[in-house]
Amino acid sequence: MALSKLALAYKITKKWGSINTSITGTSFLHDFSKYNIDAFTRLNIRLFKGLSFNVSGGGSLIRNQLNLRKSEASYEDILLKQKQIASNYSYWMSVGLSYTFGSIYNNVVNPRFDN
Repeated sequence: MALSKLALAYKITKKWGSINTSITGTSFLHDFSKYNIDAFTRLNIRLFKGLSFNVSGGGSLIRNQLNLRKSEASYEDILLKQKQIASNYSYWMSVGLSYTFGSIYNNVVNPRFDN
């Protein structure tokens, strides 16, 4: 079975922070009704020298789960990740802080990076 894949991505980096986003789609060539579409975005906001606030999130539309068993999975099997069940979507999100030193946006460590 052959797969086709299309990906679009965009990234911008400024002094205030950065934004990354991408969309990816895959499909079987013999059956376009079996597809998967993924979207991802990350926002990084610079609070002050070296400290940044990060927000990330993503989601998927899942329509290509051909390898799953047709039998029922017990509650314990699902919790222990022994078996997977069919799903039409998935999503996630994360929030955090990060500290970076030595980058071009932090001239405390090395004054040669000063703009």
